[in-house]
Amino acid sequence: MLISAPVWFNMLGRLHRNRMTRMTMTSRPFLLTVLLPAIVFSPLTAQGGYGSAVGVVGDDIIVLKPTYGQGPGAALVYGRDIDGGWQVMDQLGAFARTSNGEGLSPSIAVSGDMLFVAAADADVRWGAHVFQQNALRAWSNLESLELGTAPDGGEPEWNYEALTGVLQPPLRTVASDGDRVLVASIGEFGGAVVYERSFDSGSWIERARFERSEPEPYDGFGVSLGISGDVAIVGAPQHGRSGAAYVFSRDRLSGEWREAALIAAPSPFPNSEFGTAVAIDGEVVLIGHPGTSESRGIVVEFTWDDARETWMEQDRIAPRMREVGDRFGSSFAFRENEMLVGAPGTDEGRGGIHRFVRNRRGDVWQAVEIFSVQGGEPGFALGSSVAIGPDVAVAGAPGADGGMGRAAIFSRPANGRWGVEGEWLSLSSELPMITGGEVLCTDGQAGQFECSEVDLLAFLPLTELGMAAGSRALAGGVTDVWGWTDPETGREYALVGRIGGASMVDVTDPSRPVYVGLLAVEDGTAQDIKVYADHAFFIGADSTGMPVFDLRRLRGVSGFPVTLTADARYDGIASAHNLAIDTQSGFAFPVGASGGGDTCGGGLHMVDIRNPTTPTFAGCYTDTEGLVWAGRTHDAQCVEYTGPDDDFQGRQICFASNETALRIVDVTDKDDPVPIAAATYPGMAYIHQGWLTEDQRYYYMNDELDELTGLAQRTRTLVWDVAELDDPVLVAEHFGSTTATDHNLYIKGDRMYQANYQAGLGILDISNPESPEEIGFFDTTPYGENPSTLAGAWTAYPFFESGTLIVSSTQEGLFLLRPAGC
Repeated sequence: MLISAPVWFNMLGRLHRNRMTRMTMTSRPFLLTVLLPAIVFSPLTAQGGYGSAVGVVGDDIIVLKPTYGQGPGAALVYGRDIDGGWQVMDQLGAFARTSNGEGLSPSIAVSGDMLFVAAADADVRWGAHVFQQNALRAWSNLESLELGTAPDGGEPEWNYEALTGVLQPPLRTVASDGDRVLVASIGEFGGAVVYERSFDSGSWIERARFERSEPEPYDGFGVSLGISGDVAIVGAPQHGRSGAAYVFSRDRLSGEWREAALIAAPSPFPNSEFGTAVAIDGEVVLIGHPGTSESRGIVVEFTWDDARETWMEQDRIAPRMREVGDRFGSSFAFRENEMLVGAPGTDEGRGGIHRFVRNRRGDVWQAVEIFSVQGGEPGFALGSSVAIGPDVAVAGAPGADGGMGRAAIFSRPANGRWGVEGEWLSLSSELPMITGGEVLCTDGQAGQFECSEVDLLAFLPLTELGMAAGSRALAGGVTDVWGWTDPETGREYALVGRIGGASMVDVTDPSRPVYVGLLAVEDGTAQDIKVYADHAFFIGADSTGMPVFDLRRLRGVSGFPVTLTADARYDGIASAHNLAIDTQSGFAFPVGASGGGDTCGGGLHMVDIRNPTTPTFAGCYTDTEGLVWAGRTHDAQCVEYTGPDDDFQGRQICFASNETALRIVDVTDKDDPVPIAAATYPGMAYIHQGWLTEDQRYYYMNDELDELTGLAQRTRTLVWDVAELDDPVLVAEHFGSTTATDHNLYIKGDRMYQANYQAGLGILDISNPESPEEIGFFDTTPYGENPSTLAGAWTAYPFFESGTLIVSSTQEGLFLLRPAGC
């Protein structure tokens, strides 16, 4: 992974002053509105957002899963089975016009038998994907609405801004009303486009691009949308002090759309986010104001006054009881004379949904009841999205289960009264544990996993690694994995990184692994782990520092699982991204440091660990290369040099992956490290990590973003001849059989073992170093295609003398494998 989530979102905040980071929506059968409340991301959560957008189509419900994890991003269509339970009937996520592995913006719109799902391509070419349901309730992908233009084929400028576009593409929102669709792209100034359906061809044609008065940068224009006939409304909840909503109208004679009004917040509380949610139905407009009155929130209704030719406030809608932080009005959905309003901040963030009905005169909304679901916990944020149909309603809780998300379904039986106690929906359960006997790779399969020349010895899912169901750790999944062999007993252990520390697993009997316990770190993460002198060292996000644990203590552990604590902690850094250790010299090199201590500009922070429990600062090397920022080193391998270049024999050399260059540095003198060379190559996107062959003649390297950006059409591994350290030469490129993104690689003997995210483990024969050949693989993500995305196999550790290979896979767990010939 190129950057950890907490750092990533902090950096995004430096670019964009708005606090909006996740989008949800509200809907009704003929009118869709969308919104974007500020919901905090869980650290390391690459997946999540299930329930951030919901809809109702007839008797079916739709729940959006916008990101890739346990399968591609998709709109999941649920219907009742013969027993009355809710089952996934369809997954709408195969878009022929988009890039492999692309996610979705968390916004959908329903209009009759049509479904519109907001796109999320980095080029902002597409606005939304269009689906239609036939009489048999089957869905088909009709087309994608073009928002921008196709790339011109030239090589784009690659910089930090382009990086943010790839990893966090501009969000889009969508709303629909019959034969018109409104799509917005949220950016510096935002933009909105109206499409109309052609009577002749049935395709969607762009008709107008809205131009507005008083634009402000990053005011959230387009966060919420509504369209009804010839009138549209666009929310801008960060506009001015308190937010605003723009109303646009269409001239029936000319067909032109113009700005008709700018509706300001009725109460000028700063940052109160008026316009977070909007809806329009003829001459009635509803606007959510969830941040007003200390975030108690209200919904404001406006009606059109013909005499004054303006929108006049008609009603302020609120529940009978409100509390600070409820954020009532973050979402709403209405049909006919009833409305549901989400209050995701209620009850310590458990959330809730309020039902209202119009009075007999039709001029006032009256509170009726509150919908809830048993088992909600703080942070679930139920009511972040809502949708309502004649006999079923659905609400999203995207904060549930550590950020993976849930949805709640509420039904109205034949007696006409809603059941205010709902039932939960969530993503499919984790893969089952496999222990007790190896599963041979036969005819390309080891159980449900695709493979070639690699057998499955055992598999431990996340919950078997000590991660509680619904926890933040479970949502974050696993990261790095490293190994340790007890020199006294010969027992082998896997050290698996995760939020909250490292899970320790005894893998001596590889078909019967035992979870020993958790090496816990408070408010931290074991993102990258290495071992030196029978001690484990790891770094991570937040304020992890560099904890040190004497692994020999595992000999006396009994009563599994147990909770262990570190023996020491190096606090010269607060957070770092990766860790290199030269096990011959006894020096550690945290890299990509930020957030506290002496970061060394994100470069090589050198630590003397020869006395493992008393690590001491030794020096810095800060480079000039970098993409996230100049000088940032993403990863490194540091060695006592014994390779073919006589000029550097016996020196301590670091091979640093500096994002925009491979940097080779002599760090023998910690007070005066000397750069030797910097190398780059055609089609470079993000220099991520690499490893030397055992003779130190060749350096195999991966680029984490070349597949994702289209610079490499298949998984690419680069081979450098480093016989002369001051003149590294790219001598070969190996291309795999899929488009999966490559991640960490390690070399043992004449084999290279690479974790390739969605494609799992890949093994190359490098006996001819300049002509590597794939000789085996094991796909850890049994969900279909293997696209370019940042979820799946993270690290493959090949250094156990037993031949057992351990692989961490982010949302799956720990795999114990045995390649053929081992």
